[in-house]
Amino acid sequence: MSGGDQHDAPVDSNEQQLQTAVDPGRRELVKWAWRLPVIAALGGAGYGVYEAARVHFLKPAASDDPQFEDRPASRVAELSAFSSEWSSHDFELAGAPSLPAVAIRLPQSIPGGLTLSNPVGVDVAHFAAFTRICTHQHCIVSFSTDVEAINFAFNYQGRHPALTCPCHLSVFDPLRAGRAVSGPAVHPLPRVRLKVIGTELVADGIERA
Repeated sequence: MSGGDQHDAPVDSNEQQLQTAVDPGRRELVKWAWRLPVIAALGGAGYGVYEAARVHFLKPAASDDPQFEDRPASRVAELSAFSSEWSSHDFELAGAPSLPAVAIRLPQSIPGGLTLSNPVGVDVAHFAAFTRICTHQHCIVSFSTDVEAINFAFNYQGRHPALTCPCHLSVFDPLRAGRAVSGPAVHPLPRVRLKVIGTELVADGIERA
């Protein structure tokens, strides 16, 4: 035959059936393939929105009824070292492991704190202690009485001293029982149980998680 009279070879019926079966599946795969990056991006964005909301708006309050795990008694300081409100003293809470902590004389009582009558020449004094391990990534926090420096360095508008973490700029409010109020930390600082032996302030427990 001449080239103009040539016809395509007949397609085997089994091959036609196979092609018919594969094409819808291929089309479905192509249809979903372009969606996967979009779904992944939306999922990531959704998680990002959740994390942002959790960090900024869903920080839990400290418990009004903290429960403490016993620790060996650790000397904090003489009561006379807390001569004024916002006086503080760093110490090591004994146990396994030992933990850095800070005791603070506060202007008001908080749950889990200690209130004493006439301990330092005043009618009533309020104390609280916290571990100094940040609940975000376990850096060491510090107690600062420089409110202006806290507001500037940590981008937090507070009105009183606070516990601050230099690693990722979290801020914890001692008057709210150690609640995280700014930065990436979400959970409050664990409180430390205080008592008095003679003229000394002593720590003998840590708040259970």
